[in-house]
Amino acid sequence: MIATAERPRIASAEPKRMVVCAASAMSEAPSRTSSMPNVWTHLPGGVVDGGEIVLLAIKPSMWRPLVDSLPWLVTTAVLAVTLIVLEARVSGLSPLMTAQVILLIGAVRFLLAILRWAPTWYVLTNRRIIYVHGVRTLRSTSCLLLDIRNTYVHASSVEKLAKLGTITFAVDGASHAPPPWRLITRPVEVHSAIRRAIEDAIDHHGLGA
Repeated sequence: MIATAERPRIASAEPKRMVVCAASAMSEAPSRTSSMPNVWTHLPGGVVDGGEIVLLAIKPSMWRPLVDSLPWLVTTAVLAVTLIVLEARVSGLSPLMTAQVILLIGAVRFLLAILRWAPTWYVLTNRRIIYVHGVRTLRSTSCLLLDIRNTYVHASSVEKLAKLGTITFAVDGASHAPPPWRLITRPVEVHSAIRRAIEDAIDHHGLGA
């Protein structure tokens, strides 16, 4: 199932239950912000200015490193077992040693996925969608809420098994769409909070025009 959000009245396309979820998520925003003091130590300086309010700051699910590395882990495991069964030798190494080297490659790929997951944050403010990432140097990309035309929440087969989801964005004109919020928990609730934030930003902009 794909949910979409369209301007100017984004919440009107959703069932009443979804709107209630959004209102609840936004009403709890101050308490969520105060209950996540560690978020600020992970955000690069200057990401959020003095006039912004952080409504939501979440990380991808801890399943993300495993999901991202799954093709490597499966491939290296199958290859290692095949080499042992066939007693194949590579560069003079024994089949067992060769299999261990191959499995090590899969393990390294999994470790890199963990390192990439650790500093990743998805941040929603009253003005922008912000994506924080980076291993050696933290970086951020952002998009104004007013530039977002549509939002979509969907789930792959793997995400459905883990009760996760992904939120993607479509933007106006030449604006660059923010990266999708991949493999997040409670995707419907998060999507509702984003929709309400966009609607509030549109209302505020209209009042100030």
